[in-house]
Amino acid sequence: MNSQDFVVPARSWGNIHSVAETIRNAIGLSNVPYVPIVDVLEKIMDHQLNMLRFEVGDHTEMGGAEGLADPNGEFIIIREDVYEKAVGGDGRARFTIAHELGHFFLHTGIPLARSVAGDGVKPFCKSEPQANQFAAEFLMPRSLITPSMNRFNIAINHGVSDEAANLRFKYLSNLRAK
Repeated sequence: MNSQDFVVPARSWGNIHSVAETIRNAIGLSNVPYVPIVDVLEKIMDHQLNMLRFEVGDHTEMGGAEGLADPNGEFIIIREDVYEKAVGGDGRARFTIAHELGHFFLHTGIPLARSVAGDGVKPFCKSEPQANQFAAEFLMPRSLITPSMNRFNIAINHGVSDEAANLRFKYLSNLRAK
């Protein structure tokens, strides 16, 4: 995930849910709780579908960035240590890859203007919150999280960090309460 944020066209979280669900369905993962995110990026998006070029970058070339999605949609680069952790099943690293896929699907080919904290731009108009929402919807789809599940079940079943599972649990609890 990159710390830079950009103003992008507004998207509702419901719209992002639909995008993530459509992609999961298209690649045959609609009922799969644990998304093999490295395989999705490397084997499906790159090798099978030729949608993008996947690369692993080293610390020197990536600097502090853990991942980068090309704004033109040509490639996604994941820093080597993040890639290795994701291959090993680390929840945060898996979320980082899904986040970069979110940038690819939500922000390719659109004009980007920098955004800074406190500028008054709403989260649904910023690239980073949108990509985070995509990652949550892609890795922890609403349809596979029942009201009886808690954040620990979500973390284990979907291979995400405790923090991501807790945020998702709260978000879905609020949706159900409405």
